[in-house]
Amino acid sequence: MKKEINQENQAMKVKWITLRGSLALAVPIVGFLIACLLNNIILLDYVHVMSGLLWTGIDIYMGFVLTFVLRSLDPKERADVARSLTPTMLFLMPSIASVAVTSGYFLSKELGLFSLTSPLIISSGIIIFILTIQGFGIFLPNNVRVLLELNRDKPDYRKISRLMMINFRLSGIQGLLQLILIFIMAHLAIL
Repeated sequence: MKKEINQENQAMKVKWITLRGSLALAVPIVGFLIACLLNNIILLDYVHVMSGLLWTGIDIYMGFVLTFVLRSLDPKERADVARSLTPTMLFLMPSIASVAVTSGYFLSKELGLFSLTSPLIISSGIIIFILTIQGFGIFLPNNVRVLLELNRDKPDYRKISRLMMINFRLSGIQGLLQLILIFIMAHLAIL
């Protein structure tokens, strides 16, 4: 009986590195590197827009759709969602966020739009700073905590649920900040 429970616990362990997570990390970065190596501004613009679109879309979906779905689930069911979602999100979100910001910087430099005296650039920088602090200071550590907790012999489903809900609610805030950032970028593109 004990052996069966131990085998079940081993089967429930979450792999940190998966093919899906590895691709989620690599594809945006490779796209960015190819655009830079080819010195292709159209490809760089495409990488910037697509990574920003994915980042914003995922944050809005998680913050304004998934949050409400998860609220109706009990902590064990939320942990099951985390078991499937977290290994990919651990790599996807930092990758697309970093690529969106970095490619945006390179693009603005290439187009001659980057000036530290521009109120639009300063506003963008402030929003990016806030998004970066939230992403690497809250989201990423919470995802690591969720994976560590999921891999315990007796996971605390309430803790997993609480950490996930913090991340999903914060996703909504990030999505709104990103919409403001898009508004600022649209004004930069016209000027």
